[in-house]
Amino acid sequence: MGCALEVPAVAMPRVLGRAGRSGGPTLVVTAGIHGNEPAGVRSAERVLAALHSRGTPLAGELVVLVGNRAALARDARFLDEDLNRLWTAERLAALRTRPSAHDHAEEREQRELAAELEPLLAREGVTLLDLHSTSGDGPPFALAGDTLQNRRVACALQVPFLLGLEETVRGTLVEHVGALGHVAIVVEGGQSRDPRTAELLESALWVTLVSSGVASKGDLPEFELHRERLRSAARGLPAVIEVSHRHEIAPEDERRFEMLPGLVGFARVERGTLLAHYGGGRERPVHAPFSGLLLLPRYQSQGRDGFFLGTSVSSVWLVLSAALRRLHLERLLGRLPGVRVEERAGHSLTIDRRIARFFAAELFHLLGYRRREEHGHALVVSRRNDRL
Repeated sequence: MGCALEVPAVAMPRVLGRAGRSGGPTLVVTAGIHGNEPAGVRSAERVLAALHSRGTPLAGELVVLVGNRAALARDARFLDEDLNRLWTAERLAALRTRPSAHDHAEEREQRELAAELEPLLAREGVTLLDLHSTSGDGPPFALAGDTLQNRRVACALQVPFLLGLEETVRGTLVEHVGALGHVAIVVEGGQSRDPRTAELLESALWVTLVSSGVASKGDLPEFELHRERLRSAARGLPAVIEVSHRHEIAPEDERRFEMLPGLVGFARVERGTLLAHYGGGRERPVHAPFSGLLLLPRYQSQGRDGFFLGTSVSSVWLVLSAALRRLHLERLLGRLPGVRVEERAGHSLTIDRRIARFFAAELFHLLGYRRREEHGHALVVSRRNDRL
């Protein structure tokens, strides 16, 4: 497993550092949103130090922000509430209207982080790179909302790209930033205490400096080394994975959930495979509901995501999907029987399943409609807008 990474102190500044100049594209890096994931902070420190020592010319600005400083000091995922589940419109509105004296630990962190983010997100040409690590072993991967601009930046990393997970988990920082029209990507670098994870996250940051337009690869002497490091870590894995299942843990069971030891991210599991249980007596076993790839098995005492399951996606599907979106075929969906375009949103559809029950979910996925809400006979699906 390797030696443990040093845990940052709470005195660490919110703005870890800046490089470059404003006026061009902006890459905002967030690290340590979860306090038991310090590898992202270390990787960003290395990149900032290298840029400053070399005097690397940049076409835009890199800004690195530290997430949950109090939890980082305690080596805990969070103290009161998961900081990466608080970025809904409702929670942000409440934060703006409530006195700060009423904040719990993560709300204080969110208030300070939002104050730094707000002027940055008012710019054009912003990319957010949110650096994370996992409690279980596994290779690096990226995840993002399914827009063409997100795909371009995520696929440049040449690690597995997960579709559907960002739409499954509500209140994440990338969901908030993506809803504002910016590129927003999460990179999971590997197991949190493995020293290789900080190296892989560092490589992801260097590659994203180029794909975001902030740096030119010709000015980064080790660019190909970093790209090859990521490529090697993901060799043999599917390029794109559709997340099809999330095992949600009830609040009262959060500390009773236990994965079976030794499970690794991206391992193939068959339907019915025992994956976890609740309680020391193993009175409530959890089996895989279908065959697929095991993603993000939870080996920590906090967090309500037990694990995810996914299936690989053909590259042909991605090419077809991009072509259909560039033709704006979503404009024709409102002509299908039982499908209504919501004028107030423009990117949402209401589907009467009694009429449109024969339309496969894959049709809407092709055009980016991934978030689902059930309302009786009505199914509401929504998407992010592509910047074409």
